[in-house]
Amino acid sequence: MNRIVIFVEQTENRRLLTEWLGRYYDVTVGESVVQAKHAVPLLNEPFDLCILDGPALHHLWEWVQARKNAEQPVFLPVLLITLQPDIRLVTRHLWQTVDELISKPIEKLELQARVEILLRSRRLSLQLQAALEQERELKQIKTRFVSMVSHEFRNPLNIIFGFSRLLEKSDLSPERRADFAQRIHIAVRTMTALLDDVLALGKAEAIGATANMTLIVIEPFCRKLVEEIKFGMGANHTIQFDCAAECLSVHVNEVLLRQVLTNLLSNAIKYSPPQSTVRLRLQCESAAVIIQVQDEGIGISPTDQAHLFESFFRASNVGNISGTGLGLAIVKQVIEQSGGTISVASEVNVGTTFTVTLPINQ
Repeated sequence: MNRIVIFVEQTENRRLLTEWLGRYYDVTVGESVVQAKHAVPLLNEPFDLCILDGPALHHLWEWVQARKNAEQPVFLPVLLITLQPDIRLVTRHLWQTVDELISKPIEKLELQARVEILLRSRRLSLQLQAALEQERELKQIKTRFVSMVSHEFRNPLNIIFGFSRLLEKSDLSPERRADFAQRIHIAVRTMTALLDDVLALGKAEAIGATANMTLIVIEPFCRKLVEEIKFGMGANHTIQFDCAAECLSVHVNEVLLRQVLTNLLSNAIKYSPPQSTVRLRLQCESAAVIIQVQDEGIGISPTDQAHLFESFFRASNVGNISGTGLGLAIVKQVIEQSGGTISVASEVNVGTTFTVTLPINQ
């Protein structure tokens, strides 16, 4: 609710204003300010509109001006109530401090209309400022993101450039030549994976916001996806899939669900030793599907868990296991864009469990 502060000298006028406006707004009356003619703690409290009369403006115009300047560029409106003959007495403060003027006797409808117009301007100003702040924040994020991507691309490019120059030498043995070519291939694959993740991260917001929910028979959908992942990279692992009986047909974002499951299961396999077990559990509630992916892998330290979903972050114990550090950042973004949540529980050398909650529409 919008807050209005009133500084009016005449007691009856204060009462009437409080009675009229208190039906619609949070009204605070600064009686002691006008009577004692000096500032009190009320002057430091937040408000959305200040209503004064001539005597109050005479004593408080410096404070009003300071409060308006402190809120810039946000608009903080001030409404002056005065008798028509008294306007000349307050003109030296009028144009610097007052945004609207209403003369007595006051009509209720006119007062409420003036107040609402000023408060609407205040709300629009606050919304504009919030949008500008968000735009500045997004620009800073994009700048940091471009800087990080440039840094991550530079290393494989340097590898490709360096070893391609070495391959130009005619006196290289076949073994050395094959070794250099293999390193170039690895660098190219690293760049390809990084580029794929960068493109996925760029599309994450659109996926979360615009992809339609579709009716999915969720158990066969997940079993088919598990088979695809097992044939692709999980031949040396056991993937157990458990689906609660109530998970039948649900409306869910299919694109998001496939992306989340693929990323989490692939990570679980990648960071787990051969012959270990990866578990996928699905549980459906009235408004959400709960997904758990559990592995018996290297685990994540508490320190690393605090940064796990940041772009390009990789845990300190991954060693030579390849990765771009973007997968979990993508997963978190698309989940949150769709109103879901993701959490992690992990212990080093024991394993990791990711729990995802996605909204559904039964």
